[in-house]
Amino acid sequence: MKNYDKSLVYRLRLAIAYHDALRSKAPFLTKRYMQRFRQSQLEAARRLKGKNCIEVAFFLTTPGMWKADYLFRAMHERDGYHPYVVIYPYSQYKGFSKEEIDETLSRTEEFVKERGFEYIIPRRNDRWLDIKQLHKPDIVFFSTPYKDHLPQYFIYHFRDTLTCYIPYGFTNFSYMYGSNYNLMFHNLVGCYFLESDIHRELFAQHSRCKGDSGRVTGYPGTEVFLRKDYHPADVWKPQAKTKKRVIWAPHHSIEEGFALSSFLVICDDMLKLADKYADTVQFAFKPHQLLKFKLQQLWGSERTDKYYAEWSRRANTQVEESSYIDLFLTSDAMIHDSGSFTTDYIFTRKPVLFTVRSEEVRSKFSPFGERMFDAHYHARDVEAIDKFISYVVLAGNDPMQDVRQQMYERYLQPIEGMMPSERIIYEIEKMINE
Repeated sequence: MKNYDKSLVYRLRLAIAYHDALRSKAPFLTKRYMQRFRQSQLEAARRLKGKNCIEVAFFLTTPGMWKADYLFRAMHERDGYHPYVVIYPYSQYKGFSKEEIDETLSRTEEFVKERGFEYIIPRRNDRWLDIKQLHKPDIVFFSTPYKDHLPQYFIYHFRDTLTCYIPYGFTNFSYMYGSNYNLMFHNLVGCYFLESDIHRELFAQHSRCKGDSGRVTGYPGTEVFLRKDYHPADVWKPQAKTKKRVIWAPHHSIEEGFALSSFLVICDDMLKLADKYADTVQFAFKPHQLLKFKLQQLWGSERTDKYYAEWSRRANTQVEESSYIDLFLTSDAMIHDSGSFTTDYIFTRKPVLFTVRSEEVRSKFSPFGERMFDAHYHARDVEAIDKFISYVVLAGNDPMQDVRQQMYERYLQPIEGMMPSERIIYEIEKMINE
């Protein structure tokens, strides 16, 4: 009952804040509103033709939502664009305390500062201001499609501004079609930059706007894997001799229902494998950030902390809870059961194994996700994981190598030789000039 009450309060807060009952619930009014909004987006794009400097605001609430490093830099270095980040509060209506919201804002500000990006926090004396009145952006990039923030930063407020959206992760699951393609946001946005032709087809099938704003550009969040000029840092614990480097990245979905994670089944055995291969393999334990929180609820803090400490104390193991880019690029293989990593690690074209919790796992993926899943080795028990380490990682027998290469060439490599960030700018300029 407690969870239901929280959910009800949240929905009531949103309904009051966004004045959204008729706009999103009455079919005739919704259709009419969407048509008018989409027409306004085309007009907003046309008004930018011939403008000397286009003001581009990248909206951001939390660091994990940021997937636009290369796009921001490309616009910054290109004549005719002035990009900047707008930082504003997350989960405004979910009942979080002011301290929690301010702490997230501070982390986001530090994240943007480290990148050297120009940014704005439109707050004065604890009042959150309208960015349209402060800076009048010509283009707005949203990092989330949800109503988790103040109404003045939601798409409804930007009908006369060209709006753009980059998803914050590869869309791999079939159960998320509604939340990935058919929210009011998705049906209004001027440009929805999609990962592949398959994602464009899904957008057309599952949205009320029939995918009208979809443009296939590739995914800028994984562009770093495509760039030869990126030199990753060596984030692995120093060893007395060279060893193979294997990542274990368990998902957080340990509960019943929609559950991918095999963690509770194999967690102790994975430590035993780390001991078994202590002389030849070093392991990086890369848990999803929510796994520790869920384990604390299930196991308690003491047992959870002790388990994480086991991965820290061994000479050939370590815990990694920060960015995964350098870790991926300097590894030799990965074991995981994560949705997004199912695609992300294929970019490296290195051996990768998915720990299968149940026979229904594959059915949870979208058509795109199924292709990536099928490019993995699969393990239903620890013996299969052991064989993957000994036969594939250490002995170098890799029969899935060609399959991974085919998936990369068909779905992941740059489209027509253009990086995703370059392709996004190309699509925006095409829309302006048409």
